[in-house]
Amino acid sequence: MNKLIEDLLKKSWLAIISTILMGATIILLSFAIADPITNIINSHFELNFYTKNTIFKFFILLLSIAAILLVNKGKLSGYGFNRPENIKYLNFSIKVAGISVASLIFGAIVFMGILNHLFPTGNSAGFPEQKSIIQMVLTIWVWSSLCEEVLVRGFVQGYIQHLKHLKIFRLSVPVVVSGLFFGAMHLTLFKAGMGLWFVLFITFNTSVIGLTAAYYREKTNSLIPAFWVHFIANAIGSLPLIIIMILS
Repeated sequence: MNKLIEDLLKKSWLAIISTILMGATIILLSFAIADPITNIINSHFELNFYTKNTIFKFFILLLSIAAILLVNKGKLSGYGFNRPENIKYLNFSIKVAGISVASLIFGAIVFMGILNHLFPTGNSAGFPEQKSIIQMVLTIWVWSSLCEEVLVRGFVQGYIQHLKHLKIFRLSVPVVVSGLFFGAMHLTLFKAGMGLWFVLFITFNTSVIGLTAAYYREKTNSLIPAFWVHFIANAIGSLPLIIIMILS
């Protein structure tokens, strides 16, 4: 197994394809395991979209850690499980908030405004209404951010981190692959019955946030700033739902 992994890592294109396929496999396996478990629990206790998602994300976290240990000879080191280097959290947080707001506004105008108006699909469904701010904070801001970062910035990006000398528009290959993979994984929202333009809006926004998180993951050699990027983006993205909950 170790010899196979070493051979894959020597060839850039094979390493990139391998990390994408392995990341996608983790997501699909998590769905396959979580769905029957969720159905069993749901037959006894009523679960909503967010609590079901928590179970799915648990298996993403579990399988991601298992994959890192498998390919990294039983160690987590080298996959972002370190204290961050060279980061000023105040300036960093302001930049991330600005990027998040700009991405949301631009994406909403293009996808939910222009394209949805020009090419209506008849399905404009988005995230289900959330009735608990505490549940939103715990399931989306914290839990989803943690689990997804271990998968994408931990495993997917960590597996090809040796390719950071290769650049695409000044961003390293691991940053670009990690960022776009993160956006693409949100296409699974189609499975929840959400509308075309809403899903593409979310995919665009998460790609931007993914590139930002991946950049700081590489810059600081740590998952902690990447988690913080994700947390801030989820918090800002949830503000409309929070406002609706307060007004209702």
